[in-house]
Order: sequence, then C-alpha cells, then structure tokens
Amino acid sequence: MLLILSARYVNEDISLHYGRLPPSFLPLGNRRLFAWQAELAGGGPVAMTVPDDFEISEIDQAAIEAAGIRLLPQPQTLSLTQAISSAVAELDPEGPLRLLYGDTLVRMGDKGSNAAPKDRVAVQDTSSNYPWAYVTDGQFTDEPPQQLGARRVVCGDYTFTDPALLMQACDGRGIIAALNHYHAAKPFEMVEAEDWFDFGHLPLYFQSKKQVMIKRVFNQLAYENHLLVKQSADTAKIRAEAHWYESLPADLHIHTPRYQGRVERNHQAGYAIEYLYHPLLSDLAAFGALPLPSWLEILGASFDVAQKCHAIRPPEGAPEAAPEFAATFFEQMIVGKTWGRLETYCASAGLSLDDRFTLDGRDTGPLRDVVAHVIARIPVSTADDIRFWHGDLFYGNMFYDFTARRILAIDPRGQLGSGQQCLYGDWRYDLAKLAHSVIGQYDKIILGRSKLMENGPRDWSLSLSAQPHQDQIEAIFMGEVRARYGLDPQVLIAMTALLFFSMLPLHSDRPDLQTQMLANGLRLAGLLEGAP
Repeated sequence: MLLILSARYVNEDISLHYGRLPPSFLPLGNRRLFAWQAELAGGGPVAMTVPDDFEISEIDQAAIEAAGIRLLPQPQTLSLTQAISSAVAELDPEGPLRLLYGDTLVRMGDKGSNAAPKDRVAVQDTSSNYPWAYVTDGQFTDEPPQQLGARRVVCGDYTFTDPALLMQACDGRGIIAALNHYHAAKPFEMVEAEDWFDFGHLPLYFQSKKQVMIKRVFNQLAYENHLLVKQSADTAKIRAEAHWYESLPADLHIHTPRYQGRVERNHQAGYAIEYLYHPLLSDLAAFGALPLPSWLEILGASFDVAQKCHAIRPPEGAPEAAPEFAATFFEQMIVGKTWGRLETYCASAGLSLDDRFTLDGRDTGPLRDVVAHVIARIPVSTADDIRFWHGDLFYGNMFYDFTARRILAIDPRGQLGSGQQCLYGDWRYDLAKLAHSVIGQYDKIILGRSKLMENGPRDWSLSLSAQPHQDQIEAIFMGEVRARYGLDPQVLIAMTALLFFSMLPLHSDRPDLQTQMLANGLRLAGLLEGAP
C-alpha cells in the first residue's frame, strides 16, 4: 500500500504563488501532483491524508477517484509522527507500507522492484542546502553534515515491512527519532533514488517542475545550458516567432524571456530563450487558489503589457499602416480563419454547419447562423486598430514574476493567417486572446478542469471547474476593458467565441476537448444580444 502524507498546507512562499493548497494538490504538467504520486503504487491501493478543512472540488474528487485514492482527512494540529500513526491505524495495512511525503515525487526504477519487499529508505546525494533529513554514519539526523561536497539526503520515500513497529516507533517521538528507533529494530536498506523531485520549497518546486517536464512532456523543446530551445519542422512558424523576438520594441523587452538567437539544426528551424522559473497563469487559473487581490495584481500586470503594445503603431508609410492591411487582417484572422477551420473540423467530426445543438437546455440554432451572428457583431478592423501585437496572449503563454510584479510572455504568433510574417495586428485580437482565458476559461478545458455531459445527440451540459472569485475577476476584467479602451464588451465576447470555433482543428488529437471547446464557443455566443 502507498500512503501519501499531505495533511498540511504548503509553506508561505508557495502559498503566495499558488494559494493555500496541500502539497499533493500543487500543479505539475496538466495534472495535480497526487495523480503522479498515485502512479508509484503500480495499480496497488493508495491512501492520501488531507487537511480536514480543505474543500475538494467536484473535478478534483473525480480525479482522486480515477486514481484509486482513498482520502484520510486529518486535523493540522497533528505532528508528522502523530499523522503517520493515525493514518496507519485507520488503514490497518496487512502487508508492507510505502510512505511518501506529499511534497515529494520519487522514482526508484529497478531498485525499487524487489520480489520480496524490504525496509527501504530512498536517498540521494546532493550539495544543495535545504532543511532535509540526512543519513550520517548509518543514523538519521536533521543536522547537515559539516563537509564539502555531496551529502546523503533522505528523499521522503520509505517502505516499512512492519507497520505495527512503525506505529510503535512514532509513539511519543519526532520523525528523526522514530526512524532511528525503527532502524535499530529492522535496519533499512538505503537505496539511491533514480529520480527525486522535491516540491516542498519554492525554488525546488520550480527546479523539480522543470526536470519532470523535460523528462516527460517536452517534444519540440529542449533544455540546454539554462536555455529553452524550441525547434520545429514548421519553419515558417518558428522563424516568424524568432523574427518577433528580434524585432521587439525596447519597452517590451522586460516582458519576455531573454532571447538568445536562432538555432537551426537537424533540418529544423528554431531559437533559444531563457528558461523561466515563474508560475504560468494557466496553472494559477486551473489549479491555484489565489485570493482576489493577487488576481487583481496579475490582471493589472497583464493590462500593462497590452497597453504597451497598444501604444506602438506601425511606422508612418509602412504597409501595415495602410487601410488595406487592416482589411486583410480582418478577412484573414477574423473571418477566413474561422470559417476555414470550422469547416475542417465539421468534416472530420461528421458534423454539418447546418446542425443545431442544445447546450444547457438552450437550442443554439444552426451552427452556421451562430457563427455568422458572432462575426457580424465585430466591427471591421481599421488602420487605427493596427498596433504592435503578440498574437497569442493567453494564460498558457504568460508567466507572472511575483517579485517584479511583471508579466513575461512567450510563443508570439508573428504571422498572419497566410503565413506572412507580421509584427502588427488588430489590438482587439490580443485582448480577445486574453479574454479567451479570463472569460472563456480556455486553460481549464485544456488542463482537464471541465466536464461535458452528453444528454443526447448534440445535446450537452458544460461545467467548468470553479475558480475562486471567477465572477468578480470576469466583471473587473470587462470593466477595465471598457475603461481603458472604450471597447464594447459584446465585441470582446464575440471575438473570444470565434477563437474557440477557430481552434477546433488544432486539437484533433483530443476529440473530447474539441467537443468541449465547441460547446464553450456556443456558450459564449449565447451571451451576445440577439443571439439565435
């Protein structure tokens, strides 16, 4: 049996960045940490302690059940050894018990797959300095060895063959004394961990997150010499992104990672940028529990970037300053892209533009009429609308530096729908991309924080994971859009709805997400006055 200890909340530094969460609920990739931890059980039984006052959302509860985790609520007043004793007594395991700290992910590889389980402690040598437990002269201690070089650290992953002896060892002792007591009766085997990721301190959280993502997720990305190298066979797209970084106005340099030039090899185009050790806004929105004042700070910083872009017009006499460019932009990025991609999606999904849908009990009317109505609500781009743009300014491309109180943006679009490199676009498009996350909650769908109920053919109910203060964040965002730019919120909602329709074929590997995005586009379209 695997027991995950996560009944205390994260420390203050992590809480200020992600909100008040138990450590196993921190985001890692597109899941919470507990989903990764539960996989260590290899299909065996898993239990996890949680604070008894922690409210678990419906979507998290479903993920916990899918992972086969049994929850053990505990008061925070328990010490670590008291929490262990209480959990072991409640579980009453018949065989060996693997104990894992909630802020830890350890992979043992072949070293942990013994035919006969042994009393084992995962250890790793490191020269870093954090308040860990150590192994010195065969004993456990919380005093760092006074030596240069690597020290043997206890990783927070243990196997006990005698749970009853563990409870006895914990009785009236702290964790170090309990480990030494058990070790004296049943000596541990100290086993070098194949991978150890510590999420218990903010710097280590970001370091561990980087290492996990590099090992498991990155495909066209590589981490080399503290840089992130992005490469692709889609040379036009990658070169457009590189051109955007190379042409960045001075005022915007502080809002991007440091650009280190182009990298073209293995018949692919690419470029290198600084790796950022900051939270992604998508993680904060989908998995975090930040208070409203923190989100107001983040929204203000997001508007700062948008304002700086809005202040930069094309040079007088440049092609982008001509009315013809504005008309081309609108036709390609608003009208043509939407209809073209929607038709592609319908053909692959076996749908027709004339199909009707029912969403949350409301008949949407034919899809063709819905989209035509949405496009009609958006005034055609004018030459005055053309400003410097990012082109993909949504939460998944935005990091927040809590120290500098500044947004750092990555992955610019850098091109029009035709593939033409372009530094300028309709400023409303960037705001719509931001609204795509704030109002449309796109990141929750992508990160599995939404649920679609199919009541019948093309009859759906859509629910999105409740983010703290979501309604207030949306209202403040829309109020700021009107106050800063004089933009009609209905226009912004229309542009946001189109983004969901136009992104459908880009997620062809996940038909379930496509259906949710279509439903969300229909939801947003239904918010418009005079909607079908």
